[in-house]
Amino acid sequence: MSNMRSASLSSRRLASAAIMTGVVTSMLVFAPPATAVSSPSGGICNGVINQLAHRGVVQENLLKAAAKKNAAIITQLQAERAQLQTSANDLAAQIVAGNQAIASIEAQGVQLDAELAAANTDLAALQAEQATTQQAIAEAETSIENLNAEKDAVQAQLTPLQSQLEASQAAVGQLNAQAQVAASQVVAKTAEVVAAQGELATLQDAASDAAAQLAAKNMQIADAHAALVDLVQIADAADAAVAAATQAVTDAVTELSRLEDLGTAAQTELDAQTVKVSEANAALAVLQTAVTSATEAVTVKNGEITQAQGELTTLQTAAAAAAAAVTAKNTEITQAQVALAGLTAAAVDAAAAVSNNTAMITAANASIATLQGQITAGNSSIAAKRAQLATAQGTLTTLQANAATLTAEIAALEHRIATEFPPTSNGKKKQELMAERDLKQVSLTSITTQITAKTGEIAAYQGDLTALQSAVNALNSQLQVKQQASSALQQQSAPLQAALDAANAAVATKQGDIATLQGQLPALQAGATLANASVTDKARELSNLQGQLPALQDAEDSAKAAVVVQKQVVAALEATLPSLTEGLAAAHAAIDAQRSVLGGLQGQLVDAQNAAVAAEGAVATKSAELATLNGELPALQEAVDNTNASVAIKQGDIAALNIAVTHLLAILSGINAQITAQEADVLALQGQVAPLLARLNFLNGEITAADAALAALQGQLTSLDRQVTAAQATLRDLEAQKKTNKDAVKSQKDLVRGLQDQLGSVQRQIGAIDGQIALGGCAA
Repeated sequence: MSNMRSASLSSRRLASAAIMTGVVTSMLVFAPPATAVSSPSGGICNGVINQLAHRGVVQENLLKAAAKKNAAIITQLQAERAQLQTSANDLAAQIVAGNQAIASIEAQGVQLDAELAAANTDLAALQAEQATTQQAIAEAETSIENLNAEKDAVQAQLTPLQSQLEASQAAVGQLNAQAQVAASQVVAKTAEVVAAQGELATLQDAASDAAAQLAAKNMQIADAHAALVDLVQIADAADAAVAAATQAVTDAVTELSRLEDLGTAAQTELDAQTVKVSEANAALAVLQTAVTSATEAVTVKNGEITQAQGELTTLQTAAAAAAAAVTAKNTEITQAQVALAGLTAAAVDAAAAVSNNTAMITAANASIATLQGQITAGNSSIAAKRAQLATAQGTLTTLQANAATLTAEIAALEHRIATEFPPTSNGKKKQELMAERDLKQVSLTSITTQITAKTGEIAAYQGDLTALQSAVNALNSQLQVKQQASSALQQQSAPLQAALDAANAAVATKQGDIATLQGQLPALQAGATLANASVTDKARELSNLQGQLPALQDAEDSAKAAVVVQKQVVAALEATLPSLTEGLAAAHAAIDAQRSVLGGLQGQLVDAQNAAVAAEGAVATKSAELATLNGELPALQEAVDNTNASVAIKQGDIAALNIAVTHLLAILSGINAQITAQEADVLALQGQVAPLLARLNFLNGEITAADAALAALQGQLTSLDRQVTAAQATLRDLEAQKKTNKDAVKSQKDLVRGLQDQLGSVQRQIGAIDGQIALGGCAA
């Protein structure tokens, strides 16, 4: 747009110059030289009175002579008048053309005035926007200074707190190292406890195996004893059967002899049979009384045996319960020891988690310190780069002002060269002005080059500043992430420490439970031993009772057999009483029958004797086996006693190790308490540091945003400076054109006034000639 306006102005200036040239040329061509009007020569009108004034007074011949002379003068005057009228017409045409040129130039001036007003409006708007931007830049710089001051204040508060935090964290690290040493000692001692408990479990298993072997051996002895009792009973029964069979054979032989005697002396027996029946009945009564006594004795003995068996069952149940209690207690101890191992492993894992968390916190704090150092270095670089940018911008402003000054001076020189000298002029003054203009143009070119270089330098500084600010922002983001991670880790410290304390407490509780269970075990083992001894005593008592029972049963059986026999005798005697009169046939029949019975009884006697021999052999074998088992019993009991003693010793070792572990846990608990207190201090300091860091981050963000806004404003100001410079150049160009236009109008008006003056002079000359012609050629 400005190029088009400049082109139109140039074309108008060329048109004005052409008009001016034409006017001046016409003036030189058509305007005659200014000369004074010559008076008539020869004194033609001397002494002649104006005809109008003196008509009728002057002589006619004089008048005619004067008229003749004046006619020549009039002709000459008319020719001069015609020439003057032509000049006047030319001057009038030139004046019209000059006025038209003035109107055209003034129209151009009005256009230039409008363009100047628009340019001034644009320049005022740009300058207002420039002032607003400069005010915004000043406010942004003030805001940045305030933010930096507040940042420095926050940093001043933050630095000692961070130092305290680092010292507390170092103290926490030392305490954690001590805690790790104590935890390692606890783990080592716990490993010794676990190893001892493993050995104890092995010894307890050996004791349990020995006790089981002893119980099994006692059970074998009891079984063998019971079998022996059964075999003794069988042998006793066999002996009783032999005795009974022998007695029966003897009785049968005696009876046979008696029958034979009866057969021989049947009559004698018949006479005495009544006495015998009475005697037999008396003997039967005695035998029945003996049977009753024997039965009562057997009943009493069976009652005692039943009672002993019940008591034995009760004792065996109690022994089994005691053994089960010992087994259950050992199982509880084993389970508790397994649980203790798990709890110990959990405590070790918890201690490792606390240690790892502490190490991670230390690493995070180190990273935070590193990032803060990098941020400080980045901020220092940003401050240095801003100083360089401010210096470069100040230099750019100076260069732009110098360029504007040189541009105005060059325009002024060009205007002088264009207006003060003709185009073809080559005078010294014009050459000096042109040399001065060229020198200033060289300076302007150099300054323009410097402005371009400085603008590039500022752009590079701004790019460096943006990169540095981006790096600082990235570091701030990393710092915030690290601080959040450190805060999260520190928040995990308390739960992890609580978990460690809980695990240690659980270990201590479980160790107390194991100690309690192990303290209960000897009483249970003693109860089991006592119960086993009671079972053995009761089994021995039962064996004695059962050993006494066969004799009583044999006595009962013998008494019953004697009663049966006696009843048979009585029956036989009573049976024989009626038949004694029938003769000896029945006696002989009885003798034959008795012989047959004797043969059967003798066979039974042989069988009973064989059974008794077998039973005695079995009793001897079982007795030898029982003796062997009883011989093995002391060694087994000694093994049980030895293993129990080893268990007691190992339990003492475990108790001592548990005491050591408890002492180490107390030390560890104290260290952990110190760590907790120190970590509380760390958390408190972090609670103070966190808002300051958050405020510092916020201020850094604000400073970054303000720097970005300042950079944008500075870029906008640079653009506005260029626009203002361009607008000022346009305005100066328009003002130069306006001045040229004004000068052209003045020059044209001066020309027109000159033409008008010439026209007036010509018209006055024409008027004088007309007056002279009117006077007949005489001058008025």
